[in-house]
Amino acid sequence: MRISTSWNNQLGLNAMLDQQSKLSETQLKLSSGKKYLSPSENAVAATSLIDLNHNIKENQQYQVNIGAARQRLDLEESALDNAGSVLHRIRELTVQGLNDSNTATNRKQIAMEIDELNKQLLSIANTKNANGEYIFSGYKTDQAAFTDTPAYAYQGDANQRSIAIGPSRQVTDGDPGDSVFGSIQVAPLTAGSISNVFQAVAQISADLKANTPNKGSLNDMDAALVRFDTIRASAGARLNALDDQENLNADYILDNKSTASDIGDLDYAEALSKFNLQQISLQAAQQAFTKVQNLSLFNYIS
Repeated sequence: MRISTSWNNQLGLNAMLDQQSKLSETQLKLSSGKKYLSPSENAVAATSLIDLNHNIKENQQYQVNIGAARQRLDLEESALDNAGSVLHRIRELTVQGLNDSNTATNRKQIAMEIDELNKQLLSIANTKNANGEYIFSGYKTDQAAFTDTPAYAYQGDANQRSIAIGPSRQVTDGDPGDSVFGSIQVAPLTAGSISNVFQAVAQISADLKANTPNKGSLNDMDAALVRFDTIRASAGARLNALDDQENLNADYILDNKSTASDIGDLDYAEALSKFNLQQISLQAAQQAFTKVQNLSLFNYIS
């Protein structure tokens, strides 16, 4: 009889501990909001959740990349817009200086304004972003793109930084300065065949100061304006690509989060119902165990 009493006590204790364990597990799920607390509960679901979370994090990084690329391209587009406005003014002054009614003094005065505008162009070419990087220096972002001492020189390189914005999609987030403002040429320079905009503008100024304006300079200005417009349009196209990919990434992230939620998120209504039933079962097990504990040997035999 001692064996039977001990066995019944153990059964009652096991039942109570089992119900406590189940109740504790359900409480943990309710507090965490997770359907599964460990991979062993559902290995297939655990593997799927790992894959889904990896996809979500990867696409969230693409969104961060898009933000960085947009910042640089927005800044480039704005810089090119400003550069175009300055160059249009320089062209107007060049046309004015070509007028035969000008005196040598007038042309020197026009040249002085053109010199100031050329400095403004150079400042635009050496634009920095919020991180202190020169946006027109290629990979050499810690160096100013152009210098004018002792002569105009390009200090960047010809590289363009590509950045991943999707699983199989990249964009370049800027353009090297020698492509935008033209390659530096070695003297002697001839108006009408100067590709670098700073050198072309400096030549206009020099010709005006010498009272020998050259109509060929207008061709240099027009070529630079076309180049600005072309690169600005390219930057705009890349900005549109960023917008499109950003929307695709956002949809993909949302789909993956929804699927992950379906697989791994707890159904609170179901869990609460289960929790209540487990509480009742635990109370019943506790009462049964208490009764067994209170039974005397005499009551048990009888």
